[in-house]
Amino acid sequence: MVQKNKSHRAPLPDSRKITIPRLILRILQILISLAASGIYGRDLQSATKNGERADSRWVFAEVVVGVSIVLAVVYILPFVRSFRTFYLDGIVFLFWVILLGIFGMLFGRVDCRGDGDCRRMKGGIWVDVVGVLLWFATFVGGGVMWWKDRHGRSIYTGRGSVA
Repeated sequence: MVQKNKSHRAPLPDSRKITIPRLILRILQILISLAASGIYGRDLQSATKNGERADSRWVFAEVVVGVSIVLAVVYILPFVRSFRTFYLDGIVFLFWVILLGIFGMLFGRVDCRGDGDCRRMKGGIWVDVVGVLLWFATFVGGGVMWWKDRHGRSIYTGRGSVA
């Protein structure tokens, strides 16, 4: 396969107006994932203490937040161009949508008067909503940056397409 020389392309805008929002989004993704890990991990821990088998829905939730944390930490590194693998953000976004669907169906319409665990899980649904929105934002933003990189103009005259 022949590789295109990209030295004549205009450099990507890696200024403060791109870097700071990207860092803020990634840090928020890590924090939301940690919050979700605590919410779902508490039920897994209590099941383990009682000698019960762990429910696969809660295990899936912990896997999703684990993958989210690892990916966000890798993408927060300054030398990683996350827009080139924006499709991974899309996959994690789909995982969060599935997670929201699972726990939204379980606890979305349940009346939780006086039940602290139920209220915690209802709060977990809102954490999932925020996780979905954050991963969607980085997926779309990475896709836009990838498209601009692929369909950019030459650095010398700005007239020639370099895709």
